[in-house]
Amino acid sequence: MNFIPLFFLAFLLQFCSSLSHHPLDPLSPTELNQIKLIVDKSSIGSLPNLTYHFVDLEEPEKIDVLSWLSSKKTNKNAQFRRAKVVVRAGGETRELVVDLASGSIESNRVYTGHGYPPFTFNEFVKASRLPFQYPKFMKSIVNRGLNMSEVSCVPLTVGWYGEKVTKRTLRMTCYYRGGSVNVYARPIEGISLFIDVDSMRITNYIDRFRVPVPKAEGTDFRSNKKIDPVTCNNATEKGFEIEGNNVKWGNWKFHVGFNARAGTVISTASIFDARMKKYRQVLYRGHVSETFVPYMDPESEWYFRTFMDIGEFGFGRSASTLQPLIDCPANAEYMDGYVAGADGQAMKMEKVICIFQRDAGDIAWRHAEINNPGTVIRSGQPEKTLVVRMIATVGNYDYVLDWEFKQSGTIKIGV
Repeated sequence: MNFIPLFFLAFLLQFCSSLSHHPLDPLSPTELNQIKLIVDKSSIGSLPNLTYHFVDLEEPEKIDVLSWLSSKKTNKNAQFRRAKVVVRAGGETRELVVDLASGSIESNRVYTGHGYPPFTFNEFVKASRLPFQYPKFMKSIVNRGLNMSEVSCVPLTVGWYGEKVTKRTLRMTCYYRGGSVNVYARPIEGISLFIDVDSMRITNYIDRFRVPVPKAEGTDFRSNKKIDPVTCNNATEKGFEIEGNNVKWGNWKFHVGFNARAGTVISTASIFDARMKKYRQVLYRGHVSETFVPYMDPESEWYFRTFMDIGEFGFGRSASTLQPLIDCPANAEYMDGYVAGADGQAMKMEKVICIFQRDAGDIAWRHAEINNPGTVIRSGQPEKTLVVRMIATVGNYDYVLDWEFKQSGTIKIGV
């Protein structure tokens, strides 16, 4: 009996499966877990404190993707799947390129530039627990007449002001629930905790002043769960097709991806020109690049709040599960997303993108001919659009992101 070598079988499966997929398809859960296996089995896997901070598709060259699209999908250069991976291990940040077909690490570079990769969700959780084991903090809470069981602490990034940074640091701010689920409305002012994330310990503690905690009344912003079918039922027919990550609607066709940093990624969007009898390229790749949130308050407890919500927290990692009939209408279809956790394992994020056709009662165009004797000729067309929606919840903010495709060939972006 003849046996096929395992590495060759893996290559064959990878190669054959890739031929049926768009080269910009996001990494599948199988691929994410394969990447973890490749890295863990390498010399990097033996280094202490290995954590995965970013895993995404290493995209093929644009020229290869466009060639693949135009040549009946025969360009193999666009098909080989690679991933870019950022890990921390042994106190260092490493940037890797992993070849999924060969099961090997093509590039392994220690990063020595400014800054650090995004914190993992696990690091945020561990840091948020530290104040509750810290005697000075517990004393400050008691001195304010507050109940420790009603306190929530949120780790925040610290910004950068030109100084040399040698440690991965978080700054903790704490809030008092005490009758409200809206913790951000009830800050416990005057207290600052600084945390060294690599050693996971509090390195500095300041209790500068005391002020009363704002009252809980009037801070609970929750809607009535009963949905009125009249107000939410503005859905039209479905009107579009989804095959994998490829969408067709009217004379549009485009690709929808998802990653941990940007969330929704729209690629290779083209519209059919009936006069030219061919598709015209409109957008090769589009996504949100960054969201900057500077609070501009000079107080010691506030000045550092200059958040980069996408680079530091990630819109994809912060994507909310969409609520049918609230976030998206009845005719919507949903897409799941996958990201790598701190341990490299694939994590499923359910219903993070919805796609729906919208008829808002607008007019695409209209005209009246009034100079013909005895008759007025009126004509026009109602406006129908296709919307690709995602919602990212970062801290106290809900970002609703819409990519709206119009019949005129326009792409409208709404935030």
